[in-house]
Amino acid sequence: MGDEEEATATLDATDMALVAQLGVRRQVREGEYLFREGDVTYDFFVLVSAEVEIVVAVDGGERVIVRHGPGRFLGELNMLSGLRVFVSARVVTAGEVVVVSRDRLRQLMATNPRLGDTILAAFVARRGLLMTGAAPAIRVIGSQFSPESLHIREFLTRTRVPHEWLDADRDPHVEALLQQFGLAATELPFVIATGTVLRRATPGGRTGRGRPPHHPWSTHDRRRG
Repeated sequence: MGDEEEATATLDATDMALVAQLGVRRQVREGEYLFREGDVTYDFFVLVSAEVEIVVAVDGGERVIVRHGPGRFLGELNMLSGLRVFVSARVVTAGEVVVVSRDRLRQLMATNPRLGDTILAAFVARRGLLMTGAAPAIRVIGSQFSPESLHIREFLTRTRVPHEWLDADRDPHVEALLQQFGLAATELPFVIATGTVLRRATPGGRTGRGRPPHHPWSTHDRRRG
């Protein structure tokens, strides 16, 4: 079974009934966001009749990564790892969903290994697809000659965090980003994540000023774009 097939696994009636016992049924409306890029945490959603698009913010708009319909469930590895959400879930067809808390999801996965394996395999496959599809969610801007930039890129790649690399020495878009966020080249490397700029970012380890624990890096300063 390939990543795409595992990522779009559909639950049968028996699995849906099991999930419903642990969750709450809820009606959702078109245009509603079930979770947004940058959220600290989110619930596990199973779609009964609603349809949802998974999107990532790109240059002021949204890029659709995948569309899920009835029988599908939402979420990926950060639901288990505690990192911020990389993508947003937008309802495109109103309908019913089952909402399961993260603790209840862990309970389900522990007590029903078969269903737990299906959910975990989907989460892993989706992270693989997000490595390219959701790369713009986190942009790393720095010099190819900078050890700090190299450390950030190696860290994000090793921990399988989707990201996009912009080389300040070659990429023509970097100057516009510097102007947009009021940054100087001396503040490189910096990371743009969900509209927040992390200046002189370094991977993990230290508790930089203002860095929440679910960010995979430290920073000396931060600024909203």
